[in-house]
This record gives sequence, C-alpha cells and structure tokens, in this order.
Amino acid sequence: MFNTMMIKARVDKGYSLRRILLRWLLLPLLTLFTIGTVVVYQIALSYSEDAYDRALYDSADDIVKLCQASLRTSGEITLPAAAKDVLLADQYDKVYYSVMDDQGKLLAGDGKLKPDVEKASESDNRHFYDTAVDGAEVRAISTVLHMRMIDGNHSWTIVVGETRNKREHLADQIITGFVMPQILIILLASLLVMFAVKRGLAPLESLRLALSQRSHNDLNALQVPNLPSEVMPLTQEINSLLARIKSVFEVQKQFTADAAHQLRTPLAGLSAQTDFALEQKNPPQTQHALDQIKVVAGRLSHAVNQLLSIARNEPGAERSLQMQALDLNAFARDTTLEWVETAMKQHMDLGFEETDNAVIINADPARLKELLDNLIDNALRYCPSGSRITVRVSGDATLQVEDNGPGIPPEERERVFERFHRLLGSEIHGNGLGLAIVREIAELHHASIVVTEGAGGHGALFTVQFKTIPATEAS
Repeated sequence: MFNTMMIKARVDKGYSLRRILLRWLLLPLLTLFTIGTVVVYQIALSYSEDAYDRALYDSADDIVKLCQASLRTSGEITLPAAAKDVLLADQYDKVYYSVMDDQGKLLAGDGKLKPDVEKASESDNRHFYDTAVDGAEVRAISTVLHMRMIDGNHSWTIVVGETRNKREHLADQIITGFVMPQILIILLASLLVMFAVKRGLAPLESLRLALSQRSHNDLNALQVPNLPSEVMPLTQEINSLLARIKSVFEVQKQFTADAAHQLRTPLAGLSAQTDFALEQKNPPQTQHALDQIKVVAGRLSHAVNQLLSIARNEPGAERSLQMQALDLNAFARDTTLEWVETAMKQHMDLGFEETDNAVIINADPARLKELLDNLIDNALRYCPSGSRITVRVSGDATLQVEDNGPGIPPEERERVFERFHRLLGSEIHGNGLGLAIVREIAELHHASIVVTEGAGGHGALFTVQFKTIPATEAS
C-alpha cells in the first residue's frame, strides 16, 4: 500500500506528455493563426482605405473641374447647387468642402476644413490628411488649382473631406466576415490537434492498461497489438526487463530449492548419527557416531556460511563494503598461513610465493579473506593427498592459486563459477557455492578472475587481477 501511494505521488508530481505536445503544437498554431489574421485584417483595411481615398480623390477632382469651368466662363468661382448635391451627397458620411483663394479667403463651401499646407508634396499638389470637424474624425484631401487669368497667375486651394462612418462600418464587416471565421477555424484546429494528440498517445494508454492489469506473478512478455513503431522500442525494453526479472526469480527459486536440499542432507545425517549415538552403550561405537556428528555438523556449518556469504554478495552489496588500502602481499601471506595446518593434516604441500615490494590495492579485508579462503579450500577439497598448492602474489596486483590436482576441463572452466555447479563424476563433498562466491567478491572489487591449466598442463590455476592504487593515495 505504501509503495503504491509513493508511485502515485511520483506520477502526480511528474509532467504530462499530453500537455507538452499540446503546448508545442497549439501555441505555434495559435500564434501563426493570430499573426495571419492580424496581417490579413490590416491588408484588407489598407485596401478599403485606398478605395475610399480614390473616391474622395475623384470628388475633389470633380470640384476642381467645376471650378476651372466656372473661372473660364465667368472669371470667378461659382458652384451650381445641383452639382454640389450630386458630388457631395453621401448616405453614410457627412461631406465637407472649402474653396479658398491664394489669400485664404473662403470662396465656396462651409469653411470648416482648413488646408494642411505643411504636408503638401512638392511633386504633387494633392495630398490626404486626417483632421477633425465638430469632434468627429474626418479624412480629407487638399489640392491646389493654378490658372493664368487676365490679371496674372492665380491659385486656389480646394479641400474636400468626409467623416469615417463607412470606413469604420467596412472595418466591422471585415471583422465579422473574415476575423470571426478565422477564430472559428482556430478553435476547430485546436480541437483537431487535441483529438490527434489523444489518438496518438492511445498506444501508451493501452500499454499502461496492459501493465496495470497484470498479476505480479506474470512476467511473460507483453503482447499489445497495433503498437506504432515509436512505441515498439519501449515495449521491447520492458519485455527485456521482464525477462531479466524472470531469470532472477528463477535463480532465486533454484537457490531456495538447492539451499533446502543442501541443508536437508546434513541435517538428516546429523539426526541419524545422534539417534545412533544415543542407542549405543559401548564407548567405541559411541565415539564413532560422535565423530560422524562432528563431520556432518562441520559440513552443515560450511554450507550455512556459504549461503550467508551468497546473501551478503547479492546485488546492492556495494553499499556494505568497507574498502581500504591494504597490502595484498602481506594479506595473502597471513591468510595462507592459517591454512597450513589443515593442508598438513591432508598431507598436502601448501606454499606461498611473494613479491619483494608491497602491492597496495583498495579492498574490503573481510571479503578479500573470504575470496582467498574459498580458493584455497576448493584446492584442498579437489586435490588428492600429496598434491602441491601454491598461493602467489605478483607486483601487478595479481593473486593466483595453483595446484597440480586433476584440473578442470576447458568446457567447464566458465561454468564452475555458477552457483551450485559441480563437476560431473566428482565425489567430493561440496555444495558448488565456493567459486561462485569468489567471482561475486571479485566483481564487487572490479577485479577479473579466470581459470586455466596449471604449470606443465596439470592441475588448475585461478588468477584474480586487481587494480593497484597510486602510492600517494595509499599513503
């Protein structure tokens, strides 16, 4: 329950892939749509503004022509009322105009518009400008009429303007007719993107459901149909992980079965020898039974110790290591001396060859002793009486244990490091854990171990290669 709550808390605190995809898809999409809408709206307004400016230009041009005709006919400017009604009539806007002579005197019109002389172009005497009349915004055009009269050259300024009602009305129509559909398109596109993201992530949801509905005992490969190619590598890695976990569980089950078998046999013998000793009344038979009890108890103690060692060296044992700098030469010599008496009882020659200088490595003393003890014990167990066993340390941090016993066949040299593996045809009492412990301890120390033939092609040579540490660090 606690683990489930922890996992759920971690999921709640994590980020959402769906949100990331929507953010990276919708934000650029909305930005592009918004920019496009604004640009098109501005372009449409510019085109409409140009169209209304051309119409205002035409009105001003018509008034200029009427003024020219009036000046040629009567020598003065007079605009017919009918012409003014036609030119200046507008159902949306109020139109203003003014005609002034070169002295600024108003000759025709309402006089509400003033020319914008400062903005007049040198190349064109007509220009547009914005102003205000009676508080209303007005778009106006100013033009200058030049004519030669009897008394000389004269000029008249004609100004025509209109309020912006129809321009603003057109802007509203553009918003209604174009911008609103664009907003609707943006919303529909957003919905489509959200739907596409949901459909695209559906295989991950299927994978999640397939995992959530599994029993903790089901370690078979996942079979989720119709997965896209992008999700297949994830599924393959999950299946690979399940296969490795399944393999570990199989090893654990085999370990439990083998451990039970290894403990059951000496315990049964111990119980039988104890019952036999209790039934005996003569000292020789009692002594024999007790001797057998001691032997069986020793085997049982050895098996239990090796099982405990296997447990200590399981994955994660790195956290319990007590690493320190030590002299492999002196350490191996002291450990070998502890086995001399046992070797002599078995009529074997156990020797040690050392280097002239100290060989400093970084190691856990307890586990390093366990490694060398198992190598020496393995040699003593499998070598016949009269054999020679040599423990050797080289200056390149190499530890070797060599014997001239029966040796190990080439096809078995890798398998001897597996748990509970024993050589076929061997009648030596053992549980097949010693060399497995040796390799696991070597791996904890980042060392390598190999087994080859001994000198002259006889026996076995176990070589463990450690890494030396700098003299400054050792000191």
